Amino acid sequence: MSIMKYILFALVLFGLWVTEPMWRHTDTATPTSPVNEHILEQKQTKNEEVNVETRFLKNLELKFGPRPSVKESTGVPSSVYTYWRKTLQYPDSLQEETCSPIRGSEAGWTTVCRYRAKKSFDTLELREDRFIIKNGNAYKK
Repeated sequence: MSIMKYILFALVLFGLWVTEPMWRHTDTATPTSPVNEHILEQKQTKNEEVNVETRFLKNLELKFGPRPSVKESTGVPSSVYTYWRKTLQYPDSLQEETCSPIRGSEAGWTTVCRYRAKKSFDTLELREDRFIIKNGNAYKK
């Protein structure tokens, strides 16, 4: 009798498995929950922000030239090196420390650089300057 219970149970399970497509509704139209709606709204807002930022960067590239390339170790743009070679009294004494990431602004591509340069007294002076880069040329602000 106990084997008959197991066989009957197995037959019931098999019957449910075979008839599953008939009794299981796959097209259940459940309304989206408020959490899902909130997530969708956040994604749409983020996409709009990305689109606005992309348009802003494209406008900057048209207005001030392409975004300047930087040295990987310090983040110093190549146009800032050119500026330093032209303007420093002792350009060979230059020791660059770091530059902030290049950001776009209404004035041009901007960055803040920290560096050491030799003064006339054979001492290195720590400086921090803000540079604006337009069409590949750096200007100190």
